[in-house]
Amino acid sequence: MAVNFGEIKRIDIIGYLEKIGIRPVRNYQTYALYHAPYREDRHPSFKVSRKKNRWYDLATMQSGDIIDLGKMMYNTNDIMEVIRHIQNYTTAELVIRERIPSELQDERAGTFRDVTVKPLTNDKLLSYLGSRGIDSSVAVEFCREIHFSLGHRHYYGIGFGNVLGGYEVRNPFFKGTVGQKDVSLIQMGSGNELCTVFEGFMDFLSYMTLCRRSDFTPFAETMDFVVLNSVSNLRKAMKWLTPYPTVTCCLDNDDAGRRAVDTLNETRDGIHDASGVYKGFKDLNDFLRGKRFCP
Repeated sequence: MAVNFGEIKRIDIIGYLEKIGIRPVRNYQTYALYHAPYREDRHPSFKVSRKKNRWYDLATMQSGDIIDLGKMMYNTNDIMEVIRHIQNYTTAELVIRERIPSELQDERAGTFRDVTVKPLTNDKLLSYLGSRGIDSSVAVEFCREIHFSLGHRHYYGIGFGNVLGGYEVRNPFFKGTVGQKDVSLIQMGSGNELCTVFEGFMDFLSYMTLCRRSDFTPFAETMDFVVLNSVSNLRKAMKWLTPYPTVTCCLDNDDAGRRAVDTLNETRDGIHDASGVYKGFKDLNDFLRGKRFCP
């Protein structure tokens, strides 16, 4: 089971509670008030913010997102178990109908407005990914279709979610970020000890395509993945890499990629550089397409 934490955290908490039969005692414009769903609570003290999509227990002073709530409700610290519980009661439709929280649409997102997220079905976007060698089944599994307004015009593109709920967005004519920019974490299972790092999501999609075609040893299910979405996010990525004894780097064959590998080697053990596999190519996507360096 592939898990994108940014996408899980965008699940509407009020909608999720409704799905499992828990309804608010009182509804207000900005929040809903409940009896706490994980403890005895005579006087309703569990509040869910509509704007922030976060819960607050006014009696215990605890708060968090939907994953934190799941830990309390299902009495476990195993995040994958929590996500399995959540996904038993939700559908992709519930996830994708949720808009990016308004607090992400700040000055860092420029003038992006009316951002909506849906399954990737647009033929032009799938054709663009096909021109980059990406298998359509890989694209549909890991990407979304993002629609947004910029100025007075409407745009759409391929979206790849990050840990803060933002999206890297790309189409043939546009490359940018909706919401806050950060790394992406994709966990393929519980307790994996291997993690592979990519610079951009196109390289991650290329890797998964190569695995599906059996061009690479198909170890994808036994490892997790971190996509930097920019080498400038390397420091942010380190905390996500800490749990993994072994980290493989599939970064670009350029100075920035080599510096990133050197930085990781200086900070910890267990770092392996796999760029030699695609020597002579700028990155994994060029390797996938057979597009060699032009000196």
